[in-house]
Amino acid sequence: MKCYVTTEPFPRSGHRIVVDDGNLYSIGGYNPDFWEVPNDGDTYYPLFRELWKFNFANRKWTRLKTNGFMPVELASHTALLHGSNLMLFGGTGVPFGEAACNNLHICNLNSLIWQHVACEGEPPIRLYGHSMTIVGQYLYVFGGTTGWEYNADLHRLDMSRWVWEVVKANNEPPDGRYRHEVACHARKLYVFGGGRSAASYTFKKIPVFEIDTDTWHHYSCMPDTVHEFPAARRCHSCVQLQHDVYMCGGYDGETIFGDFWALDLLTLQWRRLHTDLPQPIYFHSAAVTTSGCMVVCGGVTKIDDKRTSKVYTVWLKVPKLKELCWQLLTQALPDMDQIPQKHLLEIGVPNDLLGRLS
Repeated sequence: MKCYVTTEPFPRSGHRIVVDDGNLYSIGGYNPDFWEVPNDGDTYYPLFRELWKFNFANRKWTRLKTNGFMPVELASHTALLHGSNLMLFGGTGVPFGEAACNNLHICNLNSLIWQHVACEGEPPIRLYGHSMTIVGQYLYVFGGTTGWEYNADLHRLDMSRWVWEVVKANNEPPDGRYRHEVACHARKLYVFGGGRSAASYTFKKIPVFEIDTDTWHHYSCMPDTVHEFPAARRCHSCVQLQHDVYMCGGYDGETIFGDFWALDLLTLQWRRLHTDLPQPIYFHSAAVTTSGCMVVCGGVTKIDDKRTSKVYTVWLKVPKLKELCWQLLTQALPDMDQIPQKHLLEIGVPNDLLGRLS
């Protein structure tokens, strides 16, 4: 049996990432080149049953060894970082769709122990390509597909009791979709794009769910003064920083996008940003640090063919001086993690920043 040992992740798509200020964590993903690779008790090729950490300071990847049962439905699942807990819901194994799930798994990133949370109530159906966000004590899941049907169901999980319930709207929901993104502001859920096998949704109007009234609306957006609106797409990524949502990549079935957009949720004004992705991608994943650094990882660069494992970063706001100094120091000392911390403290590196080296 062939054993694959690597110091960084193989190219992949359909994975998810989360970030804190020191590290990126990547879970799962898919690569069709691995269909014929034999599996052992820990692997699930062509999906990657793997949890990787990328340290921003030393720019090194580490494959994390976890304990407990890591799920196998690791394509188009959703992932969130809640405190020190990596929360995963749904997703599909192989065959796609037939092996979808509706389970909630949590991996504590300090102990690296997996837990399957036994929830009660009425959960979403087995699906993938859905969206997930946390509002207060509730975890909201919207949309997704079984592989054959696309839905617009909205569920929420009361994390204080681990009980699922269907959120029944007072009016008609938007069209069913998958591989969309969701943002939250002022107790409203904003749905960005997504689509079906042969359709993608536009950004001229945004479906919005008002949590306090259980009502769906379609808010009209303002176009960019030069570039108007983003093209319809699915399999893109969005991150939220305060009341701004930043979107990049995606595809519409024919075109892979590399453009970069922002929507102000207060004014609903779209802006085409002046920097694009280094290469067009879709089925990638993105996240943002609390300091305002957006991180993009992996994805498909050629339709149904070529994948990447590259990591890109962009600052969404001017970083604090402390962050700028830390970035310059880590660039000047790429092997800083090999220097005794006593020496680093003596030259004035703050103790809280030293914690980012692990």
